[in-house]
Amino acid sequence: MSDAKKQEMIKAIKDAVMVEIKGQQLYHHAATKTDDPQARAMFEMLAKDEDDHVNILMNQYKHLMQEGKIDLADVHPGEVDHGSNPVINDDFKKALQRGEFEMAIIGIGCDLERRAIAYYTEQAAKAEDAGLKQLFTWLVEWEDGHLEQLMELEKIYQDAYWADQGFSPM
Repeated sequence: MSDAKKQEMIKAIKDAVMVEIKGQQLYHHAATKTDDPQARAMFEMLAKDEDDHVNILMNQYKHLMQEGKIDLADVHPGEVDHGSNPVINDDFKKALQRGEFEMAIIGIGCDLERRAIAYYTEQAAKAEDAGLKQLFTWLVEWEDGHLEQLMELEKIYQDAYWADQGFSPM
């Protein structure tokens, strides 16, 4: 692999780490600030997922720096539960409190997840290295799961907000 290609791959991974850290920090902060135990559980789950993504990306960065290649041998996508954990169930919906803070964080989270999906989709499309392409493809799938959960949660919060404001039924 040429040095230019290696540097391009390193930059893509470093940029991906920054994408993940933004979500990680948002969700960690939200988990510590919310008074709603249900929202806290959701934010903690999302923060953990983003922690996992940072770790996966940092391991790939190290492989790339030390060995000059991506090594996905220790990445087992079937074991990565992102987006499949049924946090938003009927019990969750019934117990959910109505907070504007949580609604705002969820909206910001949706924006971050959309940007992450767009970045990873772009990187997967232009990656010449099969390992890097696969890594970004997995990240798209995982972040898409996050986005689906957040969009469902966003609708629940928005509906509750409008109901509290006397605009129900809509």
